[in-house]
Amino acid sequence: MDGRPSPTSASGQTPLTKITRGHSCLLCQQRKVKCDRQKPCSNCIKAQAKCVASTPSLPRRRKRKLTEIDLAAKLRKYEHLLKSHGVNIDEDIPEEFETDEPLPQNKSPDHHEFQLLSMNVPSPRTSERDGGSLFTNKGNSHYVDNPFWQGIHKDDFQYPKDALQAGSSDDESNDGAPYPHAESLLVGHTSTGSKKLTSMHPPPVHIFRLWQTFLVHVNPLVKIFHAPTVQQMILDASGNLETVSRSTEALMFSIYFLAVVALDNADCQSMFNETRQVLVAKYCNGTQQALINAKFLKSLNISTLHAFIIYLHGVRKNLDHHSISVLTGVAVRIAQRLGLHRDSSKYKVSPFDAEIRRRTWWQVVFLDGHASKLAGFGFQVWNFPFDTQVPLNISDSDLSPTMKEPPKEKEGATEMMFCCLRFDVAVAIRKAGTRTGISVEDGEIGWTKPHGPQHLQAKDKAINDLEAHFERKYTRYCDASIPLHLLVMHVAKSVICTMRIMAHHPRQYPDKGASMPQAEKDFVFKEGLKELEIDGLGQNSKEIEGFRWHIQHYFQLSAFIYILGELRHRLTGDLVERSWQQVEIAYEYRPHMITDTKNALYYAIGNLTLKAWRRREESGVLSHRRHGNSTPRYITLLRAQRNVLDLPQPAAVFQNQESYLRSNQMPDFTSNLPPMNNTYQNTRDDWEISDLSYDNTMPEITPVDWEYWNTLMDGELPAYTGNGYEIEYN
Repeated sequence: MDGRPSPTSASGQTPLTKITRGHSCLLCQQRKVKCDRQKPCSNCIKAQAKCVASTPSLPRRRKRKLTEIDLAAKLRKYEHLLKSHGVNIDEDIPEEFETDEPLPQNKSPDHHEFQLLSMNVPSPRTSERDGGSLFTNKGNSHYVDNPFWQGIHKDDFQYPKDALQAGSSDDESNDGAPYPHAESLLVGHTSTGSKKLTSMHPPPVHIFRLWQTFLVHVNPLVKIFHAPTVQQMILDASGNLETVSRSTEALMFSIYFLAVVALDNADCQSMFNETRQVLVAKYCNGTQQALINAKFLKSLNISTLHAFIIYLHGVRKNLDHHSISVLTGVAVRIAQRLGLHRDSSKYKVSPFDAEIRRRTWWQVVFLDGHASKLAGFGFQVWNFPFDTQVPLNISDSDLSPTMKEPPKEKEGATEMMFCCLRFDVAVAIRKAGTRTGISVEDGEIGWTKPHGPQHLQAKDKAINDLEAHFERKYTRYCDASIPLHLLVMHVAKSVICTMRIMAHHPRQYPDKGASMPQAEKDFVFKEGLKELEIDGLGQNSKEIEGFRWHIQHYFQLSAFIYILGELRHRLTGDLVERSWQQVEIAYEYRPHMITDTKNALYYAIGNLTLKAWRRREESGVLSHRRHGNSTPRYITLLRAQRNVLDLPQPAAVFQNQESYLRSNQMPDFTSNLPPMNNTYQNTRDDWEISDLSYDNTMPEITPVDWEYWNTLMDGELPAYTGNGYEIEYN
């Protein structure tokens, strides 16, 4: 017999049990002898010691192997850090690392002509290498990319019905859930569950009017779906609203909502016999509830995402920048879950669905990029490692749900022309030039250092090449009598102005512009004025007034701030008078820059405006004007905010964002002010010749206070809270 005690004994001892398998007791570990893992073990019995089991240590977590995408992201981060410290990492790149990738077959050679604006980026990974999987079924899609899903063989999961239906059923009910929907926290709805919306739909005749309004004023600018397909869907749904799916209903309400946003009050009264304010509130609430009903946070239906994107376009003007950036970030995450950040050419997706997915993803990218910029986060999603191709420059007539082959890109004007032009800008920034120095920092299109004559020439050449690309691909096909074409001409010129301002901006100098030559200052001032005048032409144009809802949201604050800074020192001349006229127009058409008193940036810009106007008054220039020393309305309102003018509730005076300048509901202190000057009579002709010639002679100018501008842009000035405080004028 061996010397080990038996598991049981006649005296009724407790049966011996094993300690956790694979672990010795503490005494055996200390003595470094083999433990038989009995309880007690034989060694402890011999030593007449208490046998205490050791606590097993937690298993080591296996370090995740970095993918090429992770490495590329880290590389971009480190390159940015090096460049921010003045290290030029682009001079010694070996030629063998610079490869030219062939263009996709369905792209025209002109699609990526502006190569000076691009950099070499890792080629899209194949589905086998990146391990991601895209599951699709009846309009739903789900992209997964983690080790758990990689372990599922395709033969074991040929039809991932469960993956697609979890949380994506349009018509499942959860009204009795004990917890409120998470969506209500996001869209600000007070409801705790889904509600029937049949009674909130407009009459069928109004549904078609709203749809036609959407097609004319919204669809060319927010082109995310195939209009003929959606039109048939609306026709079918309007005939029986009781049975409409929740994703379709959410899309319908979002279309109602944004169509009303694109109209003015007179159109709403004549078309629907209701005020715009009432209709906006009605359909905004309806869209929010429809999104909750569709469970948009969990839905895998692309129509639900379309509804959310359209909703965001409608509310972004009335939400603060931080809130809208959070909501657009949600749209990015939903799009990622649908796999839109991976180009559909790698998966079994029809050519039609592939193009719709590309349109949707790039619309999300642009929407979130602009929202992040306004919120001060930078274009974060633009730097995200995605490989989705840019949508083709084609019209909806070139697409069909039954098509078997991808469509060919068109030369000339199409329904996607406006969106494609903007996406080309996004591509230029995304593939940004380590060669030309284009970068995106702190939410601004900028240029990497070093700054010198050769570097500046390279930037100018890159911008000129992009301008030539716009001309070849878009603007030469434009007919100024067509509203969409006129808007494309406007955007193309505006983009080039913006990029030239950023290329020559004082912030590109190591000393923040202290050593900036006078000729450079004059150039930036002229380009800034051109930018504002193009915007002013767009605001006054009758031809594109249907797109004004969109134009008002895109205002180049950098140019506006630069002009205001210069106007503190440029006191006379035609350019100065034209600049002050554009400042007045900017405040006229964007009253939220005055009424949004909680926005620190707008309030700081108001401070800068008042300082520039105070300098203008002190110079005596106004005394020689034909109208005398009259104070514009926007100056009076800005001063009223800060001096409060003995108003009992000053915030109440500035609540109406649409009519505070033009309505009769003005404070008494503005009743006798002269009307706004409108010098744009023949808008179409002005747009066609808007290259704008300038007088090259400039008065002697005192350097701009760049330190103040930096302070203003960094948000160090307080926001207006209604209490008011006196401004110190320099």
